[in-house]
Amino acid sequence: MSYKYFKLLIMKTSICIFYVCILSLPLIAQIDAGLFRYPDVSKTHITFTYGNDIWIMPKSGGNAEKITSPSGIESFPKFSPDGKNIAFTGNYDGNQDVYITSVSGGVPRRLTSHGGGDRVVDWTPDGSRILFASGRESPRNRFNQFYTISTQGGAVDKLPFAYAEFGSYSPDAQQMAVIFVSQAFRNWKRYRGGWKANIHIYNFKSNTSENISINEVTGCEFPMWNGDYIYFTSDRGVDQRMNLWRYDIKK
Repeated sequence: MSYKYFKLLIMKTSICIFYVCILSLPLIAQIDAGLFRYPDVSKTHITFTYGNDIWIMPKSGGNAEKITSPSGIESFPKFSPDGKNIAFTGNYDGNQDVYITSVSGGVPRRLTSHGGGDRVVDWTPDGSRILFASGRESPRNRFNQFYTISTQGGAVDKLPFAYAEFGSYSPDAQQMAVIFVSQAFRNWKRYRGGWKANIHIYNFKSNTSENISINEVTGCEFPMWNGDYIYFTSDRGVDQRMNLWRYDIKK
């Protein structure tokens, strides 16, 4: 191969690589505009994520307003019991941590700084602490455990569960509807295996729990305790479609 031919080949190859890079720029620059996800509700407003930012709007309808816009991904927003603040999971530097911000916007305040990922789950009923799931001390990487942290930051408190993914406090904070193993965010539907999600009512005083979904072959996800009812999602029923159900704790 002559030097002249080799030089021409290198030049053509360089031009091809240049044009490939130029044509790829629009794909790289596309915004990850995640759909409407992770809704939560207060007495007056609804919060959700869209395009990896947190939005808020009145329950009565109207325009939604974006209250966060940093470079990064925000997910799992949860209203404080008084509706004045929102706790959420933020990923701004490669790790998921717990943040808090006012419903009127502003700079989010970081609460956790552990190397393990932290996912916001709920607030304590008195609004003083935030419940989150993390694998920071879990013996298995694919399972999380529950912790709480003060709204002012500081040390975390670990809850007495070997594993835990989703949960909701009772109004008096003496009990919790908790899911120890979840199938949420998996790539399949209508799971009926032995690892289906069950809702347990755990009593903090007696250190006992009751599986309220033991007689169901379908999984139950995302428990929400309100008054005398525990609301959850499940694909039970003849249609086998994910829908909203509720359990009466008085029965």
